[in-house]
Amino acid sequence: MSFLPRRIPSITFWLLSLILCTAASPALAGSWEHSFFAGTQYPLRVVFLQGEQPGPTVMVQGGIQGDESSGYITAQLLSKGKVLRGNLIVLPRANVPSINLCKRQINVDMNRRFDQNYNRFYEDRVARVIRFLLNQADAFIHLHEGSGFYNPTYVDNLRNPKRYGQSIIVDTLVYKQIDLARTVNTVLDELNDHIGMSDYKFRLFNTKTFDQGTDYPEMRKSLTCYALAEHNIPAMAVEVSKSIRQIAWKVRQQLTATRMLLHRFGVEVTPPDFTDEDVQAYARTGIKVTVNGRTLGSDGVINLAPGTTLAVKSVSSGPSEFSPELALFASDRPGVNLINARRMVLEPFSELELRSDGSKVAETKIRWTGKLPNAPGDDTPVFVCWLNGNPVFVRDGETLSTVLGDQLILEGMWGSDLKEVINLKGFVAIPWANNGQDLGWEIILDPDNFLSHYALESDHPGATRFRVVRETPGAPQASFYVDIRPRTVLALRLGDKHGQNLLIPWTSGGSYRLPEGEYVFKSAWSNGPDDKLVATAEDRPIDEGQSFKVDYASPVKLTVRQATTFGDIGTMTFTAGGLASR
Repeated sequence: MSFLPRRIPSITFWLLSLILCTAASPALAGSWEHSFFAGTQYPLRVVFLQGEQPGPTVMVQGGIQGDESSGYITAQLLSKGKVLRGNLIVLPRANVPSINLCKRQINVDMNRRFDQNYNRFYEDRVARVIRFLLNQADAFIHLHEGSGFYNPTYVDNLRNPKRYGQSIIVDTLVYKQIDLARTVNTVLDELNDHIGMSDYKFRLFNTKTFDQGTDYPEMRKSLTCYALAEHNIPAMAVEVSKSIRQIAWKVRQQLTATRMLLHRFGVEVTPPDFTDEDVQAYARTGIKVTVNGRTLGSDGVINLAPGTTLAVKSVSSGPSEFSPELALFASDRPGVNLINARRMVLEPFSELELRSDGSKVAETKIRWTGKLPNAPGDDTPVFVCWLNGNPVFVRDGETLSTVLGDQLILEGMWGSDLKEVINLKGFVAIPWANNGQDLGWEIILDPDNFLSHYALESDHPGATRFRVVRETPGAPQASFYVDIRPRTVLALRLGDKHGQNLLIPWTSGGSYRLPEGEYVFKSAWSNGPDDKLVATAEDRPIDEGQSFKVDYASPVKLTVRQATTFGDIGTMTFTAGGLASR
């Protein structure tokens, strides 16, 4: 092989990886799929494919920037492939909100958030999971789509050193013992042999990231640089060109280049069959969403009454090989995906738009009938909110009790016919336009993400308090408070082979002995909703109903994290013993 992986000499690495794969615990082996941040605006689907024969594990990621469709289509197809040797970790769409809007970024460029552990935007939470998954990989391939055509010298506006298209990018030619240049050049020789047009051939692009005088200092914040410098594994980006219009051709070339790199890393994969027509048409094929029982776009108009709660259901999400991300946007809240958010319609809007991987596939006009019910008779202002998907009505001056990681949506004021402005002091919904309007946005309640000088003293021990204020011009003043308590894990619910339930007291950093055998994870019991926690057994997520094995040779570390932030709450170690005990 042409690469020298991390921490151990190259000759012994691959043999050792075979031993590790063969010796892996059966309960933790095998292919799996998991959606991190499920139910949020930024879901992250991860596919792990275990090969028929053991070998290294390579991570492939697409869609970190939403205007680069080739990358996420290629990664998606790869996630449906058959792995013959080695293992694949595939993140087809790393940045779903930016894909929904066909934008490079929403708050910040996610591919510039790996130089440190940021904790400000949803991009930082996703990056946290990416770092976690990368810890399991022996090499990393990032799929991109850049403008123009990379050329080491200036030719014209489309062909110069500042263009990224049609290149395989490395941060340096050789890093310690990892010969990136040799790996890439052997692929380029084979890949370009089948490409006729000279402009369309791929080139090696060395950004010289670690050089003091590099022309690309921003690459020091990128994921490939992080993988190389922090994990000491081969990492490179395969960039096709946005200037090439034939999307199917680009996907095929990117997929071919990726398979060639995987081959040199010791992983063999066969992707599913697809045609050029499939690539061009998938986003509009078999897409069906209903709103309050009516199919979107079927007759052009949906009747709604003020105060209606929207019931949005994805009936069909297209061909499974492509599995596009669907988003439904109301015209007054572009960017808030109603498939993953509740809405009670207190203010009218004109239309709904359905997107599939960012492409508009249907739209429906809204016809409003009737009037919004009146406010309470005592004229006390009432705020309407969604807390973890449940409707909550909070009166002026009251306090809403929440737990770290809860999801809050400020819906509006009950009975009001004004254009409301609701401001959660300390939270910034749109960083580049902080206008105080937080109505409609998904808010993950985490004091570390809020401006600290807005935090108030709470009369509940351990809670952090913030104030929500009605700032609607011409409206009576009103406000309420949000108390955010730390999330405390109390116990783990497990099931044994006899079907008996076990309630294991939680001790972060502690250990617990169980009789040797296989256990089903049921839930983590805390002071908040169970679905706001996620567990990982060793290096893989473990969903409700999945099992892990405890034996004398291999203690199992089970970590509990916040489901909406992936923040670490704590870890317990389970070891095999005669009787269950601490």
